[in-house]
Amino acid sequence: MRRNLLHLALAAGLVGLAACKETSSPAAALFNDSTVTADVAASSGDAMATMVKGMGDNETAVGMAPGVVSLGMAGLAADYSRSRTCYDSTGAVVAGCSPLSSVRKIVTAAMLNTTRNDTASTLGGATITFSGGVHRAWNDTLFRNFTAGSETSRTHSGLQTAFDTTTFQRAGVVDTVTRTHDEAATDSVRGVTWNLPRASNPFPVSGYIVRIDTVHATFTNATTSVSRTVIKNIKITFPADAQGNVVLTIDTKTCNLNLVTRRVTDCH
Repeated sequence: MRRNLLHLALAAGLVGLAACKETSSPAAALFNDSTVTADVAASSGDAMATMVKGMGDNETAVGMAPGVVSLGMAGLAADYSRSRTCYDSTGAVVAGCSPLSSVRKIVTAAMLNTTRNDTASTLGGATITFSGGVHRAWNDTLFRNFTAGSETSRTHSGLQTAFDTTTFQRAGVVDTVTRTHDEAATDSVRGVTWNLPRASNPFPVSGYIVRIDTVHATFTNATTSVSRTVIKNIKITFPADAQGNVVLTIDTKTCNLNLVTRRVTDCH
Protein backbone atom coordinates (compact mmCIF):
# COMPACT_ATOMS: atom_id res chain seq x y z
CA MET A 1 0.00 0.00 0.00
CA ARG A 2 2.82 2.41 0.94
CA ARG A 3 4.53 1.60 -2.36
CA ASN A 4 1.34 2.38 -4.32
CA LEU A 5 0.96 5.69 -2.49
CA LEU A 6 4.57 6.52 -3.29
CA HIS A 7 3.99 5.77 -6.97
CA LEU A 8 0.88 7.98 -7.00
CA ALA A 9 2.72 10.84 -5.33
CA LEU A 10 5.60 10.51 -7.80
CA ALA A 11 3.16 10.48 -10.74
CA ALA A 12 1.38 13.58 -9.41
CA GLY A 13 4.71 15.34 -9.07
CA LEU A 14 5.66 14.49 -12.64
CA VAL A 15 2.30 15.78 -13.92
CA GLY A 16 2.77 19.00 -11.98
CA LEU A 17 6.30 19.38 -13.35
CA ALA A 18 5.05 18.77 -16.89
CA ALA A 19 2.34 21.39 -16.42
CA CYS A 20 4.92 23.91 -15.19
CA LYS A 21 7.17 23.16 -18.14
CA GLU A 22 4.26 23.54 -20.58
CA THR A 23 3.19 26.86 -19.02
CA SER A 24 6.71 28.23 -19.27
CA SER A 25 7.35 26.92 -22.78
CA PRO A 26 7.56 29.40 -25.68
CA ALA A 27 4.46 27.87 -27.26
CA ALA A 28 2.40 28.18 -24.07
CA ALA A 29 3.55 31.76 -23.56
CA LEU A 30 2.60 32.64 -27.11
CA PHE A 31 -1.09 31.77 -26.64
CA ASN A 32 -3.26 34.35 -24.88
CA ASP A 33 -6.86 33.50 -23.95
CA SER A 34 -7.81 37.12 -23.23
CA THR A 35 -6.76 38.00 -26.79
CA VAL A 36 -8.90 35.13 -28.12
CA THR A 37 -11.83 36.46 -26.11
CA ALA A 38 -11.38 39.95 -27.59
CA ASP A 39 -11.10 38.51 -31.10
CA VAL A 40 -14.21 36.36 -30.67
CA ALA A 41 -16.15 39.32 -29.27
CA ALA A 42 -15.27 41.36 -32.35
CA SER A 43 -16.05 38.57 -34.80
CA SER A 44 -19.28 37.48 -33.08
CA GLY A 45 -20.58 41.02 -32.67
CA ASP A 46 -20.07 41.55 -36.39
CA ALA A 47 -21.89 38.29 -37.22
CA MET A 48 -24.82 38.93 -34.88
CA ALA A 49 -25.33 42.50 -36.12
CA THR A 50 -25.26 41.11 -39.66
CA MET A 51 -28.13 38.79 -38.67
CA VAL A 52 -30.14 41.73 -37.32
CA LYS A 53 -29.74 43.51 -40.64
CA GLY A 54 -30.65 40.25 -42.40
CA MET A 55 -33.97 40.12 -40.57
CA GLY A 56 -34.92 43.48 -42.04
CA ASP A 57 -33.72 42.36 -45.45
CA ASN A 58 -35.92 39.27 -45.20
CA GLU A 59 -38.90 41.58 -44.72
CA THR A 60 -37.85 43.82 -47.61
CA ALA A 61 -37.63 40.79 -49.89
CA VAL A 62 -41.41 40.32 -49.66
CA GLY A 63 -42.28 44.02 -49.89
CA MET A 64 -42.31 45.02 -46.21
CA ALA A 65 -40.02 48.02 -45.74
CA PRO A 66 -37.73 47.32 -42.75
CA GLY A 67 -37.30 50.93 -41.62
CA VAL A 68 -35.25 54.07 -41.96
CA VAL A 69 -31.94 53.05 -40.38
CA SER A 70 -29.36 51.43 -42.64
CA LEU A 71 -27.46 48.80 -40.69
CA GLY A 72 -23.87 48.49 -41.87
CA MET A 73 -22.71 45.68 -44.15
CA ALA A 74 -19.35 47.14 -45.13
CA GLY A 75 -16.66 44.51 -45.39
CA LEU A 76 -18.89 41.72 -46.71
CA ALA A 77 -18.40 40.82 -50.35
CA ALA A 78 -21.99 39.56 -50.74
CA ASP A 79 -25.41 39.43 -49.08
CA TYR A 80 -27.52 36.42 -48.10
CA SER A 81 -29.23 34.42 -50.86
CA ARG A 82 -32.79 33.57 -49.89
CA SER A 83 -35.77 31.31 -50.49
CA ARG A 84 -39.02 31.71 -48.57
CA THR A 85 -42.47 30.32 -47.84
CA CYS A 86 -45.39 32.45 -46.64
CA TYR A 87 -48.36 31.28 -44.57
CA ASP A 88 -51.72 32.78 -43.67
CA SER A 89 -53.42 32.77 -40.27
CA THR A 90 -54.64 29.17 -40.78
CA GLY A 91 -51.19 27.86 -41.67
CA ALA A 92 -51.96 27.51 -45.37
CA VAL A 93 -49.25 28.47 -47.87
CA VAL A 94 -49.73 31.84 -49.57
CA ALA A 95 -48.33 31.32 -53.08
CA GLY A 96 -45.73 33.92 -53.97
CA CYS A 97 -46.45 35.65 -50.64
CA SER A 98 -49.28 37.50 -52.38
CA PRO A 99 -51.50 39.09 -51.35
CA LEU A 100 -49.19 40.30 -48.59
CA SER A 101 -52.19 41.38 -46.52
CA SER A 102 -53.04 37.69 -45.93
CA VAL A 103 -49.51 36.71 -44.84
CA ARG A 104 -49.00 36.12 -41.11
CA LYS A 105 -45.81 34.02 -41.07
CA ILE A 106 -42.77 33.97 -43.35
CA VAL A 107 -40.10 31.26 -43.17
CA THR A 108 -36.88 32.27 -44.91
CA ALA A 109 -33.97 29.93 -45.65
CA ALA A 110 -30.82 31.97 -46.26
CA MET A 111 -27.24 31.16 -47.24
CA LEU A 112 -24.16 33.35 -47.01
CA ASN A 113 -20.92 32.16 -48.63
CA THR A 114 -18.53 35.06 -49.03
CA THR A 115 -15.50 36.86 -47.63
CA ARG A 116 -15.17 39.73 -45.20
CA ASN A 117 -12.48 42.29 -44.54
CA ASP A 118 -13.30 44.85 -41.90
CA THR A 119 -12.14 47.04 -39.08
CA ALA A 120 -14.69 46.04 -36.50
CA SER A 121 -13.86 46.75 -32.90
CA THR A 122 -11.69 48.64 -30.46
CA LEU A 123 -10.82 46.44 -27.51
CA GLY A 124 -8.06 46.79 -24.98
CA GLY A 125 -6.83 50.02 -26.55
CA ALA A 126 -6.20 48.50 -29.99
CA THR A 127 -8.45 48.44 -33.03
CA ILE A 128 -8.98 44.87 -34.20
CA THR A 129 -9.26 44.18 -37.92
CA PHE A 130 -10.14 40.83 -39.42
CA SER A 131 -10.56 39.09 -42.75
CA GLY A 132 -11.48 35.63 -43.95
CA GLY A 133 -14.13 33.29 -45.31
CA VAL A 134 -17.78 33.18 -44.25
CA HIS A 135 -20.11 30.17 -44.63
CA ARG A 136 -23.51 30.45 -42.93
CA ALA A 137 -26.92 28.77 -43.20
CA TRP A 138 -29.89 30.45 -41.54
CA ASN A 139 -33.58 29.67 -41.00
CA ASP A 140 -35.53 32.78 -40.01
CA THR A 141 -39.20 32.65 -39.01
CA LEU A 142 -41.07 35.97 -38.98
CA PHE A 143 -44.43 36.40 -37.26
CA ARG A 144 -46.55 39.45 -38.05
CA ASN A 145 -48.47 40.51 -34.95
CA PHE A 146 -51.88 42.19 -35.35
CA THR A 147 -54.16 44.03 -32.95
CA ALA A 148 -57.69 44.99 -34.00
CA GLY A 149 -56.80 44.32 -37.62
CA SER A 150 -53.64 46.47 -37.65
CA GLU A 151 -50.08 45.14 -37.68
CA THR A 152 -48.38 46.34 -34.51
CA SER A 153 -45.08 44.44 -34.40
CA ARG A 154 -42.91 41.80 -36.09
CA THR A 155 -41.10 39.00 -34.28
CA HIS A 156 -38.18 36.92 -35.58
CA SER A 157 -36.94 33.58 -34.26
CA GLY A 158 -34.67 31.00 -35.82
CA LEU A 159 -31.31 29.28 -36.01
CA GLN A 160 -28.08 29.93 -37.89
CA THR A 161 -24.99 27.74 -38.24
CA ALA A 162 -21.69 29.35 -39.15
CA PHE A 163 -18.33 28.00 -40.28
CA ASP A 164 -15.96 30.97 -40.56
CA THR A 165 -12.20 31.16 -40.95
CA THR A 166 -10.74 34.46 -39.82
CA THR A 167 -7.35 36.14 -39.43
CA PHE A 168 -7.03 38.93 -36.84
CA GLN A 169 -4.58 41.77 -36.36
CA ARG A 170 -4.30 45.16 -34.68
CA ALA A 171 -4.79 48.08 -37.04
CA GLY A 172 -1.72 50.25 -37.51
CA VAL A 173 0.51 47.81 -35.62
CA VAL A 174 3.16 45.51 -37.06
CA ASP A 175 2.25 42.32 -35.23
CA THR A 176 4.87 39.63 -34.74
CA VAL A 177 2.12 37.09 -34.03
CA THR A 178 -0.49 35.92 -36.55
CA ARG A 179 -3.84 34.94 -35.04
CA THR A 180 -6.27 32.73 -36.98
CA HIS A 181 -9.59 31.22 -35.91
CA ASP A 182 -11.56 28.32 -37.34
CA GLU A 183 -15.03 28.86 -35.90
CA ALA A 184 -18.02 26.54 -35.75
CA ALA A 185 -20.89 28.52 -34.27
CA THR A 186 -24.61 28.13 -33.64
CA ASP A 187 -26.75 31.28 -33.35
CA SER A 188 -30.19 31.00 -31.71
CA VAL A 189 -32.58 33.91 -32.31
CA ARG A 190 -35.36 34.16 -29.75
CA GLY A 191 -38.25 36.62 -29.95
CA VAL A 192 -36.39 39.52 -31.58
CA THR A 193 -39.22 42.02 -32.00
CA TRP A 194 -39.65 45.37 -33.72
CA ASN A 195 -42.59 47.63 -32.94
CA LEU A 196 -44.31 49.42 -35.82
CA PRO A 197 -44.15 51.88 -37.44
CA ARG A 198 -40.49 51.30 -38.25
CA ALA A 199 -39.86 55.02 -38.84
CA SER A 200 -40.02 55.56 -35.08
CA ASN A 201 -38.87 52.04 -34.07
CA PRO A 202 -35.78 51.26 -36.17
CA PHE A 203 -34.24 48.79 -33.68
CA PRO A 204 -35.50 45.70 -31.84
CA VAL A 205 -37.32 46.32 -28.58
CA SER A 206 -37.08 42.83 -27.08
CA GLY A 207 -35.58 39.37 -27.52
CA TYR A 208 -32.04 38.06 -27.70
CA ILE A 209 -29.50 36.19 -29.81
CA VAL A 210 -27.22 33.55 -28.28
CA ARG A 211 -24.09 32.27 -30.01
CA ILE A 212 -22.22 29.12 -28.93
CA ASP A 213 -18.86 29.37 -30.66
CA THR A 214 -16.31 26.55 -30.80
CA VAL A 215 -13.04 28.20 -31.81
CA HIS A 216 -9.83 26.52 -32.91
CA ALA A 217 -7.42 29.41 -32.35
CA THR A 218 -3.84 29.38 -33.64
CA PHE A 219 -1.10 31.83 -32.66
CA THR A 220 1.99 31.82 -34.87
CA ASN A 221 5.23 33.83 -34.79
CA ALA A 222 8.48 33.44 -36.73
CA THR A 223 9.53 30.28 -34.88
CA THR A 224 6.54 28.82 -33.03
CA SER A 225 2.90 27.92 -33.58
CA VAL A 226 0.42 26.89 -30.89
CA SER A 227 -3.28 26.02 -31.12
CA ARG A 228 -6.05 25.67 -28.59
CA THR A 229 -9.75 24.84 -28.95
CA VAL A 230 -12.02 26.91 -26.74
CA ILE A 231 -15.79 27.38 -26.46
CA LYS A 232 -17.17 30.89 -26.02
CA ASN A 233 -20.73 31.84 -25.11
CA ILE A 234 -21.90 35.16 -26.55
CA LYS A 235 -25.26 36.86 -26.12
CA ILE A 236 -26.83 40.14 -27.21
CA THR A 237 -29.97 41.33 -25.46
CA PHE A 238 -32.54 43.85 -26.67
CA PRO A 239 -33.87 46.56 -26.49
CA ALA A 240 -31.36 48.67 -28.36
CA ASP A 241 -31.04 52.35 -27.56
CA ALA A 242 -31.77 55.15 -30.05
CA GLN A 243 -28.27 54.81 -31.56
CA GLY A 244 -28.51 51.03 -31.99
CA ASN A 245 -26.37 50.04 -29.01
CA VAL A 246 -27.05 46.72 -27.27
CA VAL A 247 -25.38 44.80 -24.46
CA LEU A 248 -23.09 41.97 -25.60
CA THR A 249 -21.80 39.47 -23.07
CA ILE A 250 -19.00 36.99 -23.72
CA ASP A 251 -18.33 34.54 -20.91
CA THR A 252 -17.93 36.84 -17.87
CA LYS A 253 -17.27 40.05 -19.83
CA THR A 254 -19.85 42.70 -20.72
CA CYS A 255 -19.39 44.82 -23.86
CA ASN A 256 -21.28 47.25 -26.10
CA LEU A 257 -22.26 46.32 -29.66
CA ASN A 258 -23.45 48.98 -32.09
CA LEU A 259 -25.83 47.48 -34.65
CA VAL A 260 -25.10 50.18 -37.23
CA THR A 261 -21.29 50.01 -37.23
CA ARG A 262 -21.13 46.35 -36.02
CA ARG A 263 -18.32 47.37 -33.65
CA VAL A 264 -17.79 45.95 -30.16
CA THR A 265 -16.39 48.34 -27.56
CA ASP A 266 -16.10 48.95 -23.83
CA CYS A 267 -15.56 45.35 -22.68
CA HIS A 268 -14.98 44.97 -18.96
